[in-house]
Amino acid sequence: MATPLTGQNIIERFELYTDDTTELSSDEELNLANDKLRLIYMEQPWEFLRRQKIGSVESDGKITAPSDFDELMENYSDDPTVSEPLLKVVFIGPSKIPYFVIPMGQRNANEYSNVCWFDPTDRKINFVQNPGTGTSYQFDYKTSPDDITLNTSPALPSEYHPMIVFAMLVDDEIIQKSEKARSNQEINSIQYARYLKNLKLRDARFKLV
Repeated sequence: MATPLTGQNIIERFELYTDDTTELSSDEELNLANDKLRLIYMEQPWEFLRRQKIGSVESDGKITAPSDFDELMENYSDDPTVSEPLLKVVFIGPSKIPYFVIPMGQRNANEYSNVCWFDPTDRKINFVQNPGTGTSYQFDYKTSPDDITLNTSPALPSEYHPMIVFAMLVDDEIIQKSEKARSNQEINSIQYARYLKNLKLRDARFKLV
């Protein structure tokens, strides 16, 4: 397993690739690393960002999303022959009855009672029919990781941490400020694309395990 890179390690590698000629401060370099890292996180609902939330329905009949909530993730298939989860549901009660997640815009158009939706205004999961205060629930969601610091590492699998450096190197502003980054633009772009493609293949395998 590869050694995780901290924010400081990422900055040092970035400066090595640019001969430290970008005129960016360490804070600006760390901000750039986080900008690129967030773009990677937003690329798709990665399996390595999947988290489980367990709790009880609140007194208003709703569920407050976790503080690191980004979006609900597929965690159910009504076809036993399909190994990959295809639908987003919130499991309710000890028997884990699936309440299907629908777009908020369809909340008044659905005839079924076992549906719910996420309201981004109050960051709560709402139900057509209150499942009952105190009733247990469970769902999967994509986390939104905190920015890295000089001493912390990305939520990416450690072997993919170098792709952040290559993403930084193909940034338009960096290419304009660094002759070395400009001359290696195509190589850096290819390296980043290779990492991203491999990460997606890795992620797809985890969905079928």
